[in-house]
Amino acid sequence: MRDSPIPGEGPVVPEDVPDVCLILEGTYPYVTGGVSSWTHQLITRLPEFRFHLYCLIAEKEPGPWLFPRPSNVVGVTNLSLGRMAEVVGDRGEPLTAPEEEALVHVVRLFHRNLLAGDPEAFETLFAAFGQAGLSPGLFRTLSAGRKAWSLIQEFYGEQFAGESFIDFFWMWRTTHIPLFALLSAPLPQARLYHSLASGYAGMLGVMGKLSWRRPLILTEHGLYTRERKIEIALAQWIKTTQESEAVIRPIRETVKGFWMRIFEQLGRIVYHYSDQVVTLFEGNRRIQIRDGASPEKTRVVPNGIALPEVLPPRRPLGPEDPRTVALIGRVVPIKDVKTFLQACRLVGDQDPRARFLVMGPLDQDPDYTAECRGLVELLDLSGRLTFTGSVRVAEYFPRIDLVVLTSLSEAQPLVIMEAAAWGIPSVATRVGACDELVNGRSREDRMLGPGGIVTSVANPDETALAILRLLGDESLRIRMGRSARVRMERFYREEALFETYRTLYREGGL
Repeated sequence: MRDSPIPGEGPVVPEDVPDVCLILEGTYPYVTGGVSSWTHQLITRLPEFRFHLYCLIAEKEPGPWLFPRPSNVVGVTNLSLGRMAEVVGDRGEPLTAPEEEALVHVVRLFHRNLLAGDPEAFETLFAAFGQAGLSPGLFRTLSAGRKAWSLIQEFYGEQFAGESFIDFFWMWRTTHIPLFALLSAPLPQARLYHSLASGYAGMLGVMGKLSWRRPLILTEHGLYTRERKIEIALAQWIKTTQESEAVIRPIRETVKGFWMRIFEQLGRIVYHYSDQVVTLFEGNRRIQIRDGASPEKTRVVPNGIALPEVLPPRRPLGPEDPRTVALIGRVVPIKDVKTFLQACRLVGDQDPRARFLVMGPLDQDPDYTAECRGLVELLDLSGRLTFTGSVRVAEYFPRIDLVVLTSLSEAQPLVIMEAAAWGIPSVATRVGACDELVNGRSREDRMLGPGGIVTSVANPDETALAILRLLGDESLRIRMGRSARVRMERFYREEALFETYRTLYREGGL
């Protein structure tokens, strides 16, 4: 049975309970990147609060900490979404036939009610898992039991009989086993729950709120549902049959569409139960409201940046000196590194001075990394382009002339802000807050002038033209770099960011 109070009792919180349970998925402290850096800054800049980290990981075991451990992190829980059997453990007796039938029936009702627009259907499912407790029988029932198998066949037959059952089955397992792992996992008590994504991390936050009747804050840097939809749309393992290729079908009636709808509804649950829904810019806030968040709960809190006190002098460039162009980010499909590589080939044909860096982890999608390396060979870029892997980016900024971002989806990318703090302009795709970071978001902001050039998504030609324009006009590049720096000084100082979260935590009862 779950070690938690009866819902609605509102327990008195013991003194030794952490202030904030910070729930993270695939980021801090085991992965570097913008969100991880933001998380580390949040914890260290709010030393008066004690944090417990709840980390959802894809690997069987967590990797090494890639950040110094802050003194106010008082506990860490790791949950591997791919190891439900080990998470459940060997406790308890197998479920009886009536228990199995009742639990699968609850799962069926959860799907029916949720897809009909009722996010509170999750409470019934959550209560059923709490009553079932943790047991090997629970795992077997929901992953391979007869009743679960019948339920999968039932949903498949209703909507997707014309598509591959194997694809539907693996989609079901891919989405539901992590959810069942969450529902079966112990959750630490805290005074406040703060999820840094919707999706599975957000669902854990909802569980914390329902278990302990404490406030839940959701912060979305990127929009989890949108990014999962992009990944699903790009998924290569779901094939279409020759018959389905000949028929135009709405995406919602396909296996991929059902997969997308699951994440849509998970997001709707998290929005429904969150007390505060925070995002980084107004465009994301509008999408959150469209996807089910109450306007009264939503608010925009832009990221902040710590500005170097004194910028080191940049090296003087002679007419023939190399110009360094860098893409800073993980080598994964959503960053669309391939568009950057194609643009590099076009730039290299026109400007022999150009040199290129891809700076970021290479191990998060090994297949995609291998494809990118193959494309470098195919484009004959090996002598001019370097994959650095994970590095201390600040050490490279003094010798970078231009930063490029070709992402398919972003929120408010920290890399543009960091480059701007060093007086480096950016070429960035028109996603998320990129346009307002480059060109300004208010009239006063826009009067500073552009801090780079914004381009279309997945457009190597347009990206290359923007790079060539800035590499070919030294005065323009310097002027845009100065505008970018001033924009950070006036509108994106990190002091305001952390004071806002201090206030949110205080309003949550801390």
